[in-house]
Amino acid sequence: MIDTLHEAIELATGLFRDGFLALVAAAVVLPPLGLLLALRRLPFVTIAVPALAGGGVAFAYFLWPLLAAGGAAAGGGPLDPPPAVAGHAGAALFLAAGFVWLAGIERGVGAERRLESASAVLFVVAVALSELLVIESPFEEIADQWLHHGRVLAVLEEGRHRVWGACALVGGIGLLFRRELALAAIDRDEAHLAGLPPGRWLLVTLTLAGGACAILVPELGPEVVLALLLVPATLLSPTACSLSRLALSCAMTGVTASVLGFLIAVVWDWPVSPSVVVSLVGVCAGLRAHFALNARRLARVRAVTP
Repeated sequence: MIDTLHEAIELATGLFRDGFLALVAAAVVLPPLGLLLALRRLPFVTIAVPALAGGGVAFAYFLWPLLAAGGAAAGGGPLDPPPAVAGHAGAALFLAAGFVWLAGIERGVGAERRLESASAVLFVVAVALSELLVIESPFEEIADQWLHHGRVLAVLEEGRHRVWGACALVGGIGLLFRRELALAAIDRDEAHLAGLPPGRWLLVTLTLAGGACAILVPELGPEVVLALLLVPATLLSPTACSLSRLALSCAMTGVTASVLGFLIAVVWDWPVSPSVVVSLVGVCAGLRAHFALNARRLARVRAVTP
């Protein structure tokens, strides 16, 4: 068992180093970003954003033969899959279209409820389009593998640098404006009194999430990005003592589960994305049990203390 674990660590830091480091960087930034959406009670927005990015990448696989047909015909060889920039462009295009539609809904009484309903529709449409575009793509086998399991093990150095750059930019902006983002997410009235229009800061939050997904989803796949956004923030919120500690717990949980899931995937030859999802749920469940046990112990101590 020790030899197997040692071999998995060597593969993670050697052959699959770029994918491993890209996944760890995403695991630091995405859970706190998902927490901002969870505080606004927008779960369907959270799941719609990676799905839209995934639909954009599937669109790039579908459209690429039409754009590159001339070059392939001139060269006389088979057509190569679309380059990474095409996937990022497709993801950005779908995200922009979705956000433009949502922007016309987030107004007036009951706007957040309509926003959630519209996001649920976007999610369903994006998933359906992704499946259909992949089937109609000449790169169906490659695109289908990416759509359902991601390509973490196949991330190259250039992709890792793109992920690092996006995570550094999103994380830096989040840290710089953490007070404004948190206040606008927690209490709309207080944010308005403090001169922070909630709608504007919701747009900032969605822009950060969309920008991160436009870069990360084409590299890591929609499933693992969605899990890192959604699972820690949702499962750890009831254990919060303070917002800062909750954000730190989400980030640490994301990193721990990502490393564990990656190693499990390498050892058992499983796809990385579902391994990370299961690890996230397991680590969060363990933390919740730990916090609940500590709370019961503290309650017993207070009960017997005069």
